[in-house]
Amino acid sequence: MKIKKILVDSLQEAVELTKSMYGDKATIMSTKVVKIKKWFFFSTNKLEVTIGIADNEDFQTHFNKEKELYNEIEQIKSTLKDVVNVVKNVKQEPSIQPSPKPQYQDNEDFSLRAMNLATKLINVGVEQDIAKKILEDSCGFDININRLDLKYEDDYESLKEGLSKNISLKALDFSKSVLSILALVGPTGVGKTTTIAKLAYMYKTQGFKTGVITLDSYRTGAVQQLQSYVSLLEMPLRVADTPQKLREHIGELSGLDIIFIDTAGRSQYDAIRLKELKHYLENVPSLEIALTVSTTTDERIILDSAKKFGELGIKSIIFTKLDETVYPGCIVNTSFKTNIPISFFTFGQKVPNDIELATYDNIANILLRGTL
Repeated sequence: MKIKKILVDSLQEAVELTKSMYGDKATIMSTKVVKIKKWFFFSTNKLEVTIGIADNEDFQTHFNKEKELYNEIEQIKSTLKDVVNVVKNVKQEPSIQPSPKPQYQDNEDFSLRAMNLATKLINVGVEQDIAKKILEDSCGFDININRLDLKYEDDYESLKEGLSKNISLKALDFSKSVLSILALVGPTGVGKTTTIAKLAYMYKTQGFKTGVITLDSYRTGAVQQLQSYVSLLEMPLRVADTPQKLREHIGELSGLDIIFIDTAGRSQYDAIRLKELKHYLENVPSLEIALTVSTTTDERIILDSAKKFGELGIKSIIFTKLDETVYPGCIVNTSFKTNIPISFFTFGQKVPNDIELATYDNIANILLRGTL
């Protein structure tokens, strides 16, 4: 390879001159501006161009290979410089000892067995923060593994204890010496009428004299459906289409032990209908009101229902259609967030069957085994 230098006025001139003088074998390798003296105190700028002229090999290919190698060397030098700087900084910084991690800070504080239980709860719809709170109350600190571990060998027993400290239950303990009245309220289609029939029969089999009053005279077939239930169960049924009629029927059935009131389904967002229902139920003596919601409903709607119907003075929640959901964790989330106790579960359409009193045993079963 031969090296030639030429002086030109511009790069364009250099390209044209190189091509005309040396053809395709010549390549411009570098350029720089130089001053050329003219006369005494005068000078002019020229472009000094270095040209490489290939002999028997393709100079361009050779030049590109050398340029690529040069770039790689520069990258290696830059990397080594960064490494040296990091090493210097590490040597100059004082040694810092890690501070002790506070106990119970995060999930690493739980044993693997406890974490598996939390995973099961989350998989059936229990919110993560609530699952962690239940888990903490299901565990004790194990000094052998320096972790929180489940209190009992059986996950089921540990979970029951955690549930008992975070959600409350309400057993409807009615007395045969005093007339008791239970009204079910809730959105449309959650199964209030079927649940009323189940409850009425349940308490009848326990020796209570029971009867039913329905306020649902609007929905087509509602009275006929309930009539078919109570006829089968051999108990009285009354229909009240005004608050005055409701009070009259309560007087007629005052010789019973328990009166169940079936209300028409109302949207929790319908303020007028809710106010109408409140007018029916206010001043009813010895009244207990239970909110009925379906576990197949979006949890946000369940919480809205609890808030809106809560203005009526609900004392407990009945969860229905547990057989139709794969995410029963909503029962835990709802009770935890609203502080409203759970009273019953229903899990099918069979009357008078498919209803269970809410206990920590069957809640643990629902969450871990998917069944009552």
